[in-house]
Formats: sequence, C-alpha cells, structure tokens
Amino acid sequence: MATRFSLTEPNPGVWFAFDEDDPDSGRICLRIANQAERDKIRKATRTQKDIFRQGQRFEVEKIDDDLFSEMLWDYCIVDWERLEDDDEMPIECTKENKLKLMKEHVGFQMFIGQCIEKLNDEIEAKLDLTEKN
Repeated sequence: MATRFSLTEPNPGVWFAFDEDDPDSGRICLRIANQAERDKIRKATRTQKDIFRQGQRFEVEKIDDDLFSEMLWDYCIVDWERLEDDDEMPIECTKENKLKLMKEHVGFQMFIGQCIEKLNDEIEAKLDLTEKN
C-alpha cells in the first residue's frame, strides 16, 4: 500500500465538536499553520533594521505580535457551525469574530488550544506511522 499525500488540499481543516456528547452543540474546523503559511506570517510581521552605534552595525528585528496573532488565528480557525452569542444569534465566522473570541473569551481560547494540541498529536502519530512503514 502506498502512502498518500494530497497535493490539491495539502492542509485541510479538521472538525471538532464543541461538546462531543451533544452533536447539535456545534463544531469548529481548525488546521495547523504549515511551513508556507508560517513563512508568509513571518515575512508580514517581522522587519529588520540596521542601527549603528559607535561605528558598528547591528541588525535589529522588530516583531508585530498583534499582527502575528491576527494572521495565525485567522488561518488556523477555518470555520465554525452553530456558534451563538448571548442573544442566541449566530456568530459569523469572520476574521473580526475569530480575533475577538481569541483575545477576550478565555473558554474559547482554551478550547482552541486543546483542539490544536489534539491535532498536533494526531499529525505526529500519522508521521510516526508513515516513518515506520
């Protein structure tokens, strides 16, 4: 049996239920930032500048942490279903809502962190299995 890697969709999202015991509770689709996306984020969020002190040149790197977080979470959170606000109104999966929930809602933030950890573990297990074969 051959090992398969998708070239048409190399980094698909994976769905996680908000409550595994209640399938109607909604779900969220997440993905890990691949190397191409990490490079893109790195390029957009880091600037290098040369400064001179006492005749010597030093390279200083400045990182825009806010932009880094915005780009990372916008990429990693692909979609969600049945997520509602306090008034039982649907929360659209927009960049603004992703960032608001990640910055302000600790429960949402913790859930995303747990899902990303599970996703990393699954990817690592698949890679280990591939290496053994």
